[in-house]
Amino acid sequence: MGPLNACVHDDGSLSAEAQHWLQSLPGTAYVTDSAWWLGELHFLAESISTLGQRQAADYRSQPDRWLAQIPERWPLLEQLQKALARGDHAARLSYVVERPDGSQCLVDDNLSILRDADGAVVALVGFLLPQKVEPTASESLSLQSLLDHSGDVVMALDEDLNCCDVAGNTQGMLGIGTASLRSSSLFSLMAPEDGSRVQRLLAEAAAQAASTMLELRLRHRDRGYRWFEIHFSPCPLPAALTLTSSEMPGWIAIARDITRRRQQSLQWDAYTATDELTSALNREPFMGLLNHAFSSGDASARFTLIVFDVDHFSDINAAWGREGGDLVLSCIGEMCRATLKERFSFGRLDDDTFALLLSGKSLQESAAIAERLRGRFASTRVEFHGHWLAFSVSLGVAERRTEESAQALLTRAEAGVEAAKQLGRDRVQQAP
Repeated sequence: MGPLNACVHDDGSLSAEAQHWLQSLPGTAYVTDSAWWLGELHFLAESISTLGQRQAADYRSQPDRWLAQIPERWPLLEQLQKALARGDHAARLSYVVERPDGSQCLVDDNLSILRDADGAVVALVGFLLPQKVEPTASESLSLQSLLDHSGDVVMALDEDLNCCDVAGNTQGMLGIGTASLRSSSLFSLMAPEDGSRVQRLLAEAAAQAASTMLELRLRHRDRGYRWFEIHFSPCPLPAALTLTSSEMPGWIAIARDITRRRQQSLQWDAYTATDELTSALNREPFMGLLNHAFSSGDASARFTLIVFDVDHFSDINAAWGREGGDLVLSCIGEMCRATLKERFSFGRLDDDTFALLLSGKSLQESAAIAERLRGRFASTRVEFHGHWLAFSVSLGVAERRTEESAQALLTRAEAGVEAAKQLGRDRVQQAP
């Protein structure tokens, strides 16, 4: 990865010669900012189309499409975040990519973490290679054994979804053995409200002899219903397997438990209630996000909180009316995104009080970020009906202590804001 490092400038950009060389490599090179595929994509080789079955242009326009094709992306993001927080200069990730046609590709992602003289992450340079699994003489596991130890269940189903044959860890996924599932109909395990929808969608797929991917709930013997992603492929079954005769095809179905993924998705959706004026998370969802970050992450993970409010905001409203005050507030979110290169979560805690959650940053690094933001606010003028409105902010910065709760961290950051006001406002103050 040494040559790749030399190709990337301090701002993450690459020369034309560097891009030509990266395109010619026998793998897939890419360069992102510190937020990986959640941030800005500086370069991506065209060869990614062989891995993800999408054109490189699709990923360039929307980098998180690559993440969306990784079923187990949350552990990867946590693993990378730990490497960034530790100050590592390299990381290796291995993961499965799901392609649009339903196939999968196992990928090795070798990352070089480029940092500036102060240790801040400038860019991530990655190199993707598909893993090749070659059996060796010492590998004597049968296909049945591999399926039993995998996270999936493979079923041969007739047109009525009676299970004619099955392989995989049915005990772990459904709490029943393969023999019990083999004598059951998948419809009998489904949540009642899912049955008619699944039946209709499978009938449509069968009419076109097409595969389809469905999400549905199946009953676990001991744990209620669990969510599954099932890929149905039409496949005429041998007469010895089918329980009935019909012109409809049978199905080969591959089922994967996605209960945890669905729960994470629902939690994330609950956190997206944003304030229309500033595009910031409202207080309750922001605090939910903060609590979730603390409870689900590594206990030693680094988090810092920047809290700020607008100095003399009531005077702005009194002088220019609510419309003028709203104009100032609407600029705040835009200015945060334009000024900060770091990935952050943004919340509106009160009328004129805001918070930024940063991960992997020290107290000193976050104080420097807050100072950069303070300077941008202080130098900004907002045009309002032919007049120019000026404003400043007072900021408090706090780094999370071991086992500190979200509310306790917020309270200390707010104390920093109060200290900044007492010292004259328009300044950054580290929390006690």
